[in-house]
Amino acid sequence: MADEVTEEIKTQIIDFFKQKNKMLTSRDVASGLNLENRVVKKALTELVNAGLLEFTSFGGATFIKLPEGS
Repeated sequence: MADEVTEEIKTQIIDFFKQKNKMLTSRDVASGLNLENRVVKKALTELVNAGLLEFTSFGGATFIKLPEGS
């Protein structure tokens, strides 16, 4: 089940954001963690809905980042 979003994938994504400490796109995360982009997008949406990450628009592109103060 490569399409399944697991807690392990979500943890990897959060750790990746903490390590990079900047705004990233879903493609950045997918290539950085060697995961499929659609799985990453699904996981990112779940993490944003949980309040662990947030979407932000910058220059016409949508980025994902850690919430302020994280």
